[in-house]
Amino acid sequence: MLASLGDPQGTFEVFHIGGTNGKGSVAAIAEAVIGRQGLAGLYTSPHLSDFAERIRIAGRPVSAELLERCAGRVRPLVEREGATYFEAATALAFLAFGEAGVRDAVVEVGLGGRLDATNVVDPRVCAIASVGLDHQEYLGDTLGEVAAEKAGILKPGVPAALGTLPGEAARVVLARARVLGSKTLVLGRDVRIDDVSVDASGTTFTYACPALPGGVLLRVPLLGGHQASNAAVAFMMLELAGRLPAAKDLRGALKEVCWPGRFERLPGGDGDWILDVAHNPDAARALADTLRRVDPVRPLVFVIAVLRRKAWREMLRILAGPAHAIVLTTAPSHPPGAAWNLDEAARFGRSAAGADAPIVAGRRPPTGPRVEVVARLEAALVRARELAGNGTVVVAGSCHVVGDARGILALDDRGARNVTRRSSSTAF
Repeated sequence: MLASLGDPQGTFEVFHIGGTNGKGSVAAIAEAVIGRQGLAGLYTSPHLSDFAERIRIAGRPVSAELLERCAGRVRPLVEREGATYFEAATALAFLAFGEAGVRDAVVEVGLGGRLDATNVVDPRVCAIASVGLDHQEYLGDTLGEVAAEKAGILKPGVPAALGTLPGEAARVVLARARVLGSKTLVLGRDVRIDDVSVDASGTTFTYACPALPGGVLLRVPLLGGHQASNAAVAFMMLELAGRLPAAKDLRGALKEVCWPGRFERLPGGDGDWILDVAHNPDAARALADTLRRVDPVRPLVFVIAVLRRKAWREMLRILAGPAHAIVLTTAPSHPPGAAWNLDEAARFGRSAAGADAPIVAGRRPPTGPRVEVVARLEAALVRARELAGNGTVVVAGSCHVVGDARGILALDDRGARNVTRRSSSTAF
C-alpha cells in the first residue's frame, strides 16, 4: 500500500517507540519537544473518542479535510490488499504526514513490534519504554518472548533508548542491539532520574545524562512517578538523535505536553474525576501508586471495565487496595464479545470484599471496598458519583471505558469540558 502511495514514510524522520506500558506518554513528550524544532506528527493508538486523535499534526488531531482526502486514496488500496484496520490506519497516517509536509514523526507501535504495521519505517532512533506481560496470546508467555517481539523494531545501526527493563527482558533486548550494532542508552545505566515528586498538577524530577552530566531539574504535566521514567526515555531518544535542546528550551516544551486519559484529573464542583487507561497489572500498580502520591479527596470510588482477555483478576486485587467502593461496568465501545463477564467479575470482587458495606464519613469499609455492578456506563458513572459524594471517582480498565466516559463527560482532546464534540470519523 505504501509503495502505491509513493512511500510517504520516507519523507520524514521517524522516532519509533515500542513497549508494554508508557510508550504513548513517551511519544507525547517527544512530540512536544521536536514540535518546537519543526512541523511534527504523532501517530498513536488506540484513540479515546475520535479516530483523528490517532494522527496529530502540529499538536492537534488531523483536520477532517486532510483525513478524508487521504482516506480517499488509501481506501481502494485497503480493499485491494484486504488490509486490517490498523494497517489501513497506519498507511493513512503516513500519507497524511507526507501530504502535510511533516519534518519529524513520532510513531507508536500498535502491538508488539516485530510484526507491527508501523515496523515498515526506517527510523532515526528507536525506543522501548518497558516490557511486561500483556497480549500473551500474540507475544508469548514469558518476559523474554515478549521482549524479543518488542526488540523487533530495532534496526541495524539505528540507536535505541531503553527504559528500565526487567532482567530477562533487558538481556534479550541488549543482545539484539549488539547483534545489530545499535548504540544504546539505558535508563539506570547511562541515564539517571532522581528526586521524583508528584503533586496535583505534575511530576518533578532531576534528569542526568551524557549530554547533561550535572543534571537538570524538570517538570512534566503528567502525574505519576512512572512519568518521570517515560520522560527520561523520550529525552534519551532526542539525545541519540542529536535533538536534545538546552534545559531552558526543554522546560518550555514540557509545559505543552498533553496526554488525555493518563491520570487525567477533572476537578469539579460535584467532586473530582480521574480517568486512567490502566489495562494491565503493571499499569494498575502505577495508578495505585499515583493515587497514593497525589492523595485525592476521599472517598475513592472506582468505575472499572476491562476486556475479557486481560488479567482483570489481578487488576481488581491491585485497585481494591485504595478503593472505598468499586462499580463494575462495561464500555459501549468494547468490541462485541471482548468485554468481560460482569457476573464473573462481581463474584470474584465480592469474594474478598464487603459487597454491601456502607461508606461512612469517607472511610473505607473494614472488610474491603463495597462492590456493585451497573452494566450501563452512564448509569455506572452516576452511581459512582452518588457513592463518592464530594470525593473522587476513578474511571479505569481500558482505553474504551475512558474514551466513552470522556464522551459522557463532554471532554475535548485537551480535557476542556462542556464543549461541542466532533463525531467519530467514518474514514474506514
